[in-house]
Amino acid sequence: MQSPSGLDIERTSAPYDPQVDSSASSKRLNKKALLNKIRWRHDGEHPGSKLAWKTLRSMLRLSWYTQFRTREQSGAEEIEKDRGMVALAWHTAGLVDPMAIVQSCEKQFIMVGRHDLMTRPILGPWSRAIGAQPVLRQREIDEGTTEPEFAKHINDRSLLTVAHTISGGHGCIIMPEGTSQIEPRMMPLRSGPMRIALNAAAAAQSKNRKLPSIRPVGLHFRTAWEFRTDCYVEFGEEIEISDLVDESVVESLMDSRWAEPSRDNVNELRNRIKKSLDIMTPDADSWDQFHSWSVISHIEKSHQNQPHKKWSEEVHGIRSVRDRIRSGELSDEIMAPASRIEKQLQTHGLDPRSIDSNGIKSASIGTSIKGILGLILMVTMIPLSIMTLPQALLAWWLGNNSDEGLDARSTFHVLAVTFSPIIIWPFFTIPLSIFIALNITPDLVYITSIILSILLIPLLHIGNLIFLVGYDAVCDVQTGFARKKLQRIAPQTISDDISLILGFLK
Repeated sequence: MQSPSGLDIERTSAPYDPQVDSSASSKRLNKKALLNKIRWRHDGEHPGSKLAWKTLRSMLRLSWYTQFRTREQSGAEEIEKDRGMVALAWHTAGLVDPMAIVQSCEKQFIMVGRHDLMTRPILGPWSRAIGAQPVLRQREIDEGTTEPEFAKHINDRSLLTVAHTISGGHGCIIMPEGTSQIEPRMMPLRSGPMRIALNAAAAAQSKNRKLPSIRPVGLHFRTAWEFRTDCYVEFGEEIEISDLVDESVVESLMDSRWAEPSRDNVNELRNRIKKSLDIMTPDADSWDQFHSWSVISHIEKSHQNQPHKKWSEEVHGIRSVRDRIRSGELSDEIMAPASRIEKQLQTHGLDPRSIDSNGIKSASIGTSIKGILGLILMVTMIPLSIMTLPQALLAWWLGNNSDEGLDARSTFHVLAVTFSPIIIWPFFTIPLSIFIALNITPDLVYITSIILSILLIPLLHIGNLIFLVGYDAVCDVQTGFARKKLQRIAPQTISDDISLILGFLK
């Protein structure tokens, strides 16, 4: 297999298949809603409302800038606007994963998700409005949540809708593992995404349209379940699919009938997708191993006077280290000193950014000054940011007490920010606007209060962003203190291990 670093390597990580428990929500089946409330169509047009999509995408943009400290993307510029696309990514952060892809690409997407995401009280109406399609997994059948016949009816209708929508030039985001998880490598891929991709190609061919682009997407979060982490969305090279289109399936889709592609074609596409996505994920045995690769990369690039300045650079640097170790270009003995350094960093709440070829990085005077200014910004913005406190506390509590797992923690952060402008903020903005209007323009109180209520929403968002800039600066100061503490405790042992690493890198 050819890696992005130009090496022919053999993937050595074994498949990972944890026993993930079903959540309580996934066991609540609302048949009536699934039958009567889902928007679906099989003519190639998107089943969702364009207005709802644009509105939700704008609301998600609040979360895009709030959840992540840095945001990067690559490869999206190569996506054709008039051609359908299937974006396939590993699933590591719940609803944050599709949000990151949506914000990195201009296409209107059709979503496929667990059935309960379409029927929940708050999320459900929005999911249905944007045309999201429910699927009932084999797990729901095995656990008795639904009958096989009902699952087949819903799934055939949904998959046919998705296939035709993609063929019409729209996008679709699919997580082929079938569930979100926190391990640093992919679980075995399900067949559903492959069937969707193959039938989307067949639907396009039946209408003499361009075959959809099947693209692996690398979702890289520094720590997926942490607030204010770094995000890098990497659109990979297109996966060939033209040789896997089944003519019998094309004929069925011309009659708007779902037909199963051949098992051989499904398995072949699954293999192609797995090979592409493995490379674009951490693909590590543990997070400790991944962070040890990162230690090596930081030391190497620092020694070359090319230190990592962006998270995307770190991702590709770590990938290069991983592939060189697996190909034998780098001795795996380099992992022992890297692991010792990684454990020291982890013990002190630090990550590999705190290391370079000279040892533990020192905090600059500028960092302390920024921290003071950051604290001033936070205090200054408290009158505006206080209006975000209720949903922030609720998101924190739900994320830490959900049975969905650690990978869903940031989902609650995103949902809180996304829906705050329409659910929470009005409780503050409307009374405040009326109070101001009564004191400034008592004769035009209704008009003035409405205008002020609308204007206060972006003002609140700007206030939150300024508050977060200050928060980031204060966190940097805390990191500086942690580095100083580590420098006092173990400077020589770390220097010795760095020397060992540099010796292996020669």
